[in-house]
Amino acid sequence: MADIALVNPSRPLSKGVEARCFDMSTLPTSGCIPTGDTTKPYNGGVRFINGDTLIARITPCLENGKAAYINILNEGEVAFGSTEYIVFASKDDIPSCFYYFLIRNSKFVTFALQFMNGSSGRQRVSGEELASFPLMIPSKEKLAAFNKVGKLVLEQMKEATEEIQFLKQLQETITATLSSN
Repeated sequence: MADIALVNPSRPLSKGVEARCFDMSTLPTSGCIPTGDTTKPYNGGVRFINGDTLIARITPCLENGKAAYINILNEGEVAFGSTEYIVFASKDDIPSCFYYFLIRNSKFVTFALQFMNGSSGRQRVSGEELASFPLMIPSKEKLAAFNKVGKLVLEQMKEATEEIQFLKQLQETITATLSSN
């Protein structure tokens, strides 16, 4: 995988700069869009941009499927999150959506789990170990076809997540209004 992905790429964000923060609780266990970010001064953690894929590297978050595809930031925006994330970014001509679907594959998760180390309950896997995941690189034609469908699916998932968040807020407003009467 190291041949086709940048692992934990450098992203410009200076200490103290206000930015969107995506804590571990914002990463979904199903779906692909993180929800519930906050804005606060950057004080450390992994940094990422649109097109990056995040995966939790710590137990039990990795086993539970905590991962996200980032396509909700503004143009040129850099966000940050937990030091317990590994970030995969596009390298060469590989579509950025490829990595999200790859890390959701059960073979990839099984591979990641075999590299977990540390004390029980706080085991982690490193980005370098995940980058050693063996895979055959698809042809340019297959990657182009995959990108066409993958981007569409991720955009639809983004829209569905936004609609769900809107409906949750509406429900909370209605419930609060009814409770106050």
